Amino acid sequence: MRRIRPLLALVVLGAGLFTAGFKTVNYLDGNEVMAKVKETHGADAEIDIVKLVTVTGANDPVTRILFSAVQKNAQGNLCYMLRVLSPEDEKGVSLLVLEKDGGDVDQYLYIPALGPPKKITAEGRSGSFMGSDFTYEDMRKEKPGEWTYSRLEDEKIEGTDCYVILSDPANKEREKITGYTDRLVYVDKVTYDIRRIQFYDSKHKLIKEFDAYDYEKTNNSTERPKRGEMKNETKKTNTVMALLNSRLNQPLDEKFFTLDNLQHWGPDQDKLVNDLVPKTPAKTP
Repeated sequence: MRRIRPLLALVVLGAGLFTAGFKTVNYLDGNEVMAKVKETHGADAEIDIVKLVTVTGANDPVTRILFSAVQKNAQGNLCYMLRVLSPEDEKGVSLLVLEKDGGDVDQYLYIPALGPPKKITAEGRSGSFMGSDFTYEDMRKEKPGEWTYSRLEDEKIEGTDCYVILSDPANKEREKITGYTDRLVYVDKVTYDIRRIQFYDSKHKLIKEFDAYDYEKTNNSTERPKRGEMKNETKKTNTVMALLNSRLNQPLDEKFFTLDNLQHWGPDQDKLVNDLVPKTPAKTP
């Protein structure tokens, strides 16, 4: 992987200009850029309907519709649930992630045909989610304390000026869980939208690349990308994610985020999903 030297020279130059009476320009380091990303795009609760299309070589694309919900509970712990709505033979397959405020993370996979939910081991979290190019760990929200951030030289992504942030796992355990030694995160310098994330292995070889497109405002004016694509450079496959509907800062009953709910999904949950799923099916991304 190409490591670009940090912009230390700009900091030194800025200090020199200040002493000479010139106006200085604020310089954001890696942690500050990622804090701005969280501040700009963060939400206390979020519900999404997502289309996931995985393309693997000559095989026909595999299309899934997913229900996704994430929020903090009364104890301040982050709860995340993902449920397959279609195809029919996978309906009800669910992922539940419970993150304690202290940092412990529990992930459970529920496959109706195989009985009660099974806890995913730490080693298993780097495995493929439903055969897609996203891992179980990729499906989680970014948690800054699990990564260290360093700012590199700015670059352009399709003509857009971007901060480039080198993101390293905070420790060896995190590296083992994620399967990534480094990531490069490209952040729009104006909107703080994440435009691209590149994932590297221990040999600094690019293994995956995620691009986000078409950011649009949601119900509370916070923007979300309408489309994203994860390309697997090792397997030569790709998975496209399309956001069909989104609702922010309208939390659900906390019972949604329980192991019991995964197994006993009822009319109340179906009504919520039916209200969110677009009546006119979106075209395949």
